[in-house]
This record gives sequence, structure tokens and C-alpha cells, in this order.
Amino acid sequence: MTRRLLVLVETQDRPGLLSRVSGLLHSLGANVATSLGYRVDGRARILFMVDARLEPGELAERIREQLGGEARVEAAYLGPEGAELLAEFLEDKPGLVNLLELYLDPPDLLDALLRLPEEARRRIYRVLSHSSLARIMLLADEATAQEIAGSLDPDHLARALAALEPDETVDVLQKLPEKLRRQLLGRLPEPLREEAQRLLRYPPDTAGGVMTTSVPVLRADDTVQRALQELRSGEHDVRDTVVVVDSQGRLLGLVTVDQLLRAGPGERLGSLALKPRATVEPEADREEAARIMLRYDISRLPVVDQEGRFLGLITIEDMAGVLTEEAAEDIALLGGVEAPKERYLKARVLDLFRRRILWLLMIFLVESVTANIIKGYEDVIRRIALLAAFIPLVMDTGGNVGSQASSMIVRALALGEISEKSRHDIVYVLLKEVATAALIGAAMSAVGFVFALLLSGGEVKLSLVVALTLFIVIMMADVIGASLPILARRLGIDPATLSSPLLTTITDIGVTVIYMGLASYLILGR
Repeated sequence: MTRRLLVLVETQDRPGLLSRVSGLLHSLGANVATSLGYRVDGRARILFMVDARLEPGELAERIREQLGGEARVEAAYLGPEGAELLAEFLEDKPGLVNLLELYLDPPDLLDALLRLPEEARRRIYRVLSHSSLARIMLLADEATAQEIAGSLDPDHLARALAALEPDETVDVLQKLPEKLRRQLLGRLPEPLREEAQRLLRYPPDTAGGVMTTSVPVLRADDTVQRALQELRSGEHDVRDTVVVVDSQGRLLGLVTVDQLLRAGPGERLGSLALKPRATVEPEADREEAARIMLRYDISRLPVVDQEGRFLGLITIEDMAGVLTEEAAEDIALLGGVEAPKERYLKARVLDLFRRRILWLLMIFLVESVTANIIKGYEDVIRRIALLAAFIPLVMDTGGNVGSQASSMIVRALALGEISEKSRHDIVYVLLKEVATAALIGAAMSAVGFVFALLLSGGEVKLSLVVALTLFIVIMMADVIGASLPILARRLGIDPATLSSPLLTTITDIGVTVIYMGLASYLILGR
């Protein structure tokens, strides 16, 4: 399979070098899309963008053999792997980005920019075309978007934002400080400014915040021919669907391109419009909109107000980005880390420290309860020293079981498979998890009993304590792990926020109390 690669060659400059390397690449079956080069301390540095079947390592080795041992040749696939090569090439000559951006997609260029020093990045921002700059700001995290904005004057920024669709312009504006946002709005073309101001009323985490208004909207008495002309105009972001409304702007239905192509040119849209399977109000959470689209397997979700007037359309392309952001946020929260506002490579050490230390300190302080409980059983541990050997075993087992249950319920809630508002669903979840935990507990207790028996040299009472603790802890951790996400959702908190860190802490305290209590009672008879 042919893939696009970046090949960076650095060697002693000599006449005909560019032609020679291009010839080598051609002889290896690579098609050169473009090449750029410059001199650094008497050496030539050339970047080739090629389409090749060979693996990057093999391609680089073949060229290195032909150029000689002193030549440095590196190759990587275009994308995150090649971002380092691209950044290295641009660091000394950032002005060359004007030529490279013609061959690079904005995500690839952004990956390279984030690997450059700040001063080099700022120099590149100033020479990028308006369209590339706008696309990069759209893709960038909040911190990077603000860095770009701080490197350019408002007029330059406004001209770049004018290259975007209204909903995309709003996505960028919402990443910027309020003062700058107002300055930019005043400099946008009037139609774009009015549309952006309307969309800015909705927070970015709502259906209104992710919808697009660049949609062909026609009346029921308009013809198929009129609809096709509207789609062919290229003025709209959505080009495969026409929205049909009545004289009051109320949504009547949607007509797809496929329907239009099969219908006669004079046929009225009202006879073709199909009522959407679902709609959503602009204030609805964007996760709810995503669940609706997944549930009904639809790629277009209309947004309407309380009177049914059409406001915009959520596309599957918009929702793909939302789902990625939500998944990334949940992963961070599951680890007890505040969701980052910037990419990891750009994050400062102090910011990483601030996000992580709070949860860690909270857990540390709560876990001190566990230490005090163990200290209270100091006499028991002194008399039966082997007890301490099994504490990590039962703690980790309880934590793992709880995490499994929590992850499954968080997933079910996210996909809309269960509802935190349904009493039936809650009872069903708890009963199912109790039954599952009982089976897991029985199996793990049996294994734990045998393991403890072998490790302790035949201490039956100690082995029984380990087995009983495992069973009770598994039951407890499973039920708590399943309950916490539901409780969090009912309280209006992201389930991932509470689930992992809090579950681990509760489980550890419970394990210590149960384990030491059973040991005192069954072994020492207290």
C-alpha cells in the first residue's frame, strides 16, 4: 500500500544533490510530491514529501547507503510520526511553511507546530495563509488558540476567521478571552457576525453549541429543481440534505440528495419531506444529542426551539469531534485528573502538577484512615505476622472488581443503555451486579483459600479469613462500583469524576476493616 512519507536528508552540500536524491527516491518506487531545502553550516538540509510503498526505515537506509556514511537520512509517515521531522526542518526556516502548507493538512501542520519552540511557532503564525491559520485554530486546544491570537493583530485574526463557516467561527471564538472575542466580532463581515452572535448564546457543551446553521432551508412549496440549485451553489456546509420548513419556520422534515435525484424537477419538497426520527432543543447536553444519534443511527439531527422552529443541524462529522472530546475527558477523570485544556506536549509542568496534586492529596488524606485502622490492629499483626502479606492481595482484588463494575456502568450510562432516572433500571443494575459479584466472589474466594493455605503452610483459619474477606469485599466493591456512577449522574456530576479515585479509597478502607475484624474474631477469638 502506498503511503505518504517525509524524508529528511542532511549531508555535505554539493552540486546536483537534490537531483541525485530525487533520482534515488524514484528508483526505489517513490513518487516525489514536493521537496524543499536550505543550507545550515555548509550542509544541505532537504525535506522530501513522497508517496512510497517501502517502510520508512528501509527507505531511509537505502538512501543512506547510496549517499555515504556521513549523510543523515530519516524517514517517517506523514502524521504524528513525521511531526518531529517537520518541526526540525521548519525551526531554522519557518518562512518555508508557506510552501509546505500547500501539501499539508492542518492536523499534520499543528502536530509539527506543537513540537517547535514558542518563538518559532509565533513566527510561523504570522506567515500562514488565512485559511490554514483558521483551520489550525479550529483544531487547536484553548491554550494554543489563545497563543495564536496573542501573536497576531485582531484585523488579521478576523480575516482568518472569515474563511470558516459560522459554527466553526464560534468554536474558535469560544476558545478566546471575552475581550478579544468582542473585538473580533466587531471586525467580522456583517452576515457572519450576526450568525456568530446568535450561536454564541449557546454554551459549547450544548446541542446549540455544536449545531451548524449553514444548511439549505426551503419551503414546502419549493421544487426539487430549486433544492438542487441550492445544493449546487456550494454556499452551505451541509450539502446532502435539505431542510423543509413552513411559513413560520417550523420544521416539517428533511429531504436527502438521494430523494432529490430520484424525483422529478417540478415535484414539491413538501411531498418528499420525511419527518425526522428525533429532534433536540438547543439547551440539551451535547452528550444527550450524541446518544440520540447513536440510538436512532442517524447522521443528521435537527435542533428546534420549543415551538418547533428550525434552528440548526447537528451532523455526524460534528458529533465525531464531540465524542472524541468527551471520551478524552472521561479517561482523564477516571484517573482522578482534571481534563486538560491543552495538548500534552504543550502543557507546562506546573499545570500538570496542579491538575494531579489535588486528587492525590485528597486520596492520601483519606487513605490515612486506612493506616490508622491498621495501626489499631497492631497487636493482631504482631501475633500473626503473615496477615500483612495478604493485605495488598485483597485490596487490589476489591479495587479491580469495583473498577470493572464502575467502567461497565459508566459505559452503559454514556450509551443510554440505562437511565439514572429509571427506578427499574437502578434496581435491575443492582440485582444483576449482586448476582455477578456473588459468582466472582465464590470463584475468587476458592482460589484465595488455596493460595493462602499454600503460602501459610497449612494455616486453615488464616486461609478462611482471606477467603471470607475476598468474598465480602468483592460483593461490596462491585455494588459500590456500580452505584457511584448512577449516584454521580443523579447529582449532575460526570460519573467519571467520582468513580475511580473515590472507589479505590472506599474499597481500601472497607478491606482493612473487614480483613482485620475477621482475623481478630476467627483467629484470636476477640
